[in-house]
Amino acid sequence: MSTAPSLLIDLAGVARLARVQRPVVSTWRARFAATQDPFPNAVTDEIGRPSFNADEVADWLVRTEHGNNPDAREDAAAAATPAGFSFADASAVAELEALIAMYAQTDSLSELTHAQLNDAAAEFDPSDRMFHREIAAHVGRGAPWLAYAARLVDAAYSPSAALALVARRHAASNRAIGSAGKLVAEVTALVVDATLALTGNDTTVVLDADDAALSLAIANKLGDEVSTVLPSDVEARRVRRQLLVEGHWVGDGADPATRSVVVARVPSNRGEDVAAILQAVDEVSLSLRPADAAVVIGPARALVDPLTPDDELVRADILRSGQVRGIARLTTGLVDSAIRESLAMWMLGQPAGEVPPAQRATAVADLSDAQLTAATRADLVSDLMAAMGGRRDLRAHHFRFAKFVATSSLQASSGSLVASAKRGGRPSSANVRALPALLDMAGEAVRSDLTPFEVSPERHDAPAAASVSELIAAGHLRRVQGTRLDADLLGSEGLVVVTAADLDEPASIGRTRVDQLTFATQHPSAQLTRPGDVVFRTSPTAAAWVDTDGSKVVAYPARVLRITPADSGGLVPELIAADIAVQAGGPGAWQRWMLRRVAPSAIAPLRRALSESADVRAALMDRVARLDHYIDTLTTAVAAGTVTLTESDATASALK
Repeated sequence: MSTAPSLLIDLAGVARLARVQRPVVSTWRARFAATQDPFPNAVTDEIGRPSFNADEVADWLVRTEHGNNPDAREDAAAAATPAGFSFADASAVAELEALIAMYAQTDSLSELTHAQLNDAAAEFDPSDRMFHREIAAHVGRGAPWLAYAARLVDAAYSPSAALALVARRHAASNRAIGSAGKLVAEVTALVVDATLALTGNDTTVVLDADDAALSLAIANKLGDEVSTVLPSDVEARRVRRQLLVEGHWVGDGADPATRSVVVARVPSNRGEDVAAILQAVDEVSLSLRPADAAVVIGPARALVDPLTPDDELVRADILRSGQVRGIARLTTGLVDSAIRESLAMWMLGQPAGEVPPAQRATAVADLSDAQLTAATRADLVSDLMAAMGGRRDLRAHHFRFAKFVATSSLQASSGSLVASAKRGGRPSSANVRALPALLDMAGEAVRSDLTPFEVSPERHDAPAAASVSELIAAGHLRRVQGTRLDADLLGSEGLVVVTAADLDEPASIGRTRVDQLTFATQHPSAQLTRPGDVVFRTSPTAAAWVDTDGSKVVAYPARVLRITPADSGGLVPELIAADIAVQAGGPGAWQRWMLRRVAPSAIAPLRRALSESADVRAALMDRVARLDHYIDTLTTAVAAGTVTLTESDATASALK
């Protein structure tokens, strides 16, 4: 048997092993270079990325008591890499996973000859469904990572933990996988919760064939009470290895006599476009029998957001099947390798009871700005599950996130499938009826500062809230890009510059300026703001400000939303800014922001009322500032002993 070469570890790996920040390792190298016990020398250096003998580094950490890991020797393999091995190499990773899966079957791997190792793989995996071919490939390679696999299991404390560690390092070295990367724990838990909610007696759960972590989480939650299978038309080798190590038996294909719940993660591979994603979802939909159900998790750009005409037709065909019972748009940051990507979840199945297609409703929820806490997950699943029932279930359920739309109208819609589901977009009918009384109460509370505005009790129809992308498409709104300004041009004279940071403190607007002639020379096509423009940003949080005067320069990444004067669609600048302030931030989020609208006849009087209210508020804030200044000066003077407060008899009596 060949012995494994020394394990190599880079500076980032040393930091993980020592449980310190990366710069600390560089400090150790420099500080102890001239001492009697210096940090070990690098054994390789590829383009400024030195690698070290992992065992020498672990010995040094333990010997010198540096770092925060007294078990560095035992843990070295978890942070190191064998020579010639790369966690970015999918084939090499598959061989390592196969060795770990074999280790779970026999503890004597290191004692086997190459031929015995190959024979053992054939014995444990006679159908070659999990690891036989990977072991054979590794033997053909000379079995260089056999000892490393054993050390990795020891460092991780179990074969299962070792496989999870390998998966993490493989994902970290392969960020280009994008949307097909590892799901974070919160969204995995959501899919598990949805699957459990759909699973009943005599149910078979069809696990996802490509996402080992997701399938394992579902299998662990289901336990032995529910039969789990993998699709019969795919190999799913990585998933099978993980389930084997965890002790889960998994079959091939659902039993035709049982109800199935299919779990599908899309995309399964990097590089799949929207068309491929929708094709995979369509295949899931077509595979469902009348009693079956499915949970699909994938990019919102394919499942809910506006599409190109060709892709829109494909999605419409899936919706026309009538099986999409629930749709939820989720927040960003739920895929490790695509943190800017928003996900969406579909629940598919036939509604309980005899519900005619024309009377079916689909639950639609937009959680773009919601964190997936345990309570949020439970309430969302409860909302979506109500759509799996009949009309009685809909009437009996109290909804937190979802609203219901006629499935037929959803099938015919273009654009975002969840645009109208944003919470807060329109009050409920009960709240609408209470608004006149609430307005009277609110007006009475501010009567000493402001004369309440005259209102009529007559009701009128107001346009429904709409997303920014829909309003732009309809011609009611325009987006104007900010100007990329050279910082050297900014000064204290000239045109006022509005930056993204200014939106946190609008009072600071006016401090930064740019020379008008220089600006016109360097940016001849740039547009200045116009009165009523809404300056906004998307990161780090959503924020907006209304420019009532115009003629300002907006510095990128800040941008402008400009209402079309001839066709405003009921948009009010101040209302837009207020709505943006409570929306989710992030790249591209602005297209999904829901904006309230008013009747065109109400725009002018509403703006006048808002302007007068803003003036009163500014005056009150000025009074508060002057009062704060007085209090601060008074306490400072008394504490310094420069003045003495006196009390009248009436004041003294009141204080007793």
